[in-house]
Amino acid sequence: MQSNETTTTQANPIDLSDVKAALLMAVDLGYEVIKEVAQKPIETGEDVAKKACEEGKKVVEKGVGAAKEHPLATLLIAFGLGFLVVKLLKRK
Repeated sequence: MQSNETTTTQANPIDLSDVKAALLMAVDLGYEVIKEVAQKPIETGEDVAKKACEEGKKVVEKGVGAAKEHPLATLLIAFGLGFLVVKLLKRK
């Protein structure tokens, strides 16, 4: 009876090359899925950064336009802000 069990165990050896191929395929598929999933937030982040840059440029242009229209008010505001910063920095 033991010889029969030994024969069945030896008749079904595990082929490691098939296991290796299956694991490599699973890793490749996992890599592709992760790459695809990670790409969407990256693209969205790029779009948001571009929009923020464009909006920032618009705000700066408005600020420059306001400063050119009201130069005296701009100087007084800059002086006042500088005075406040100096006062805050001198505090201990």
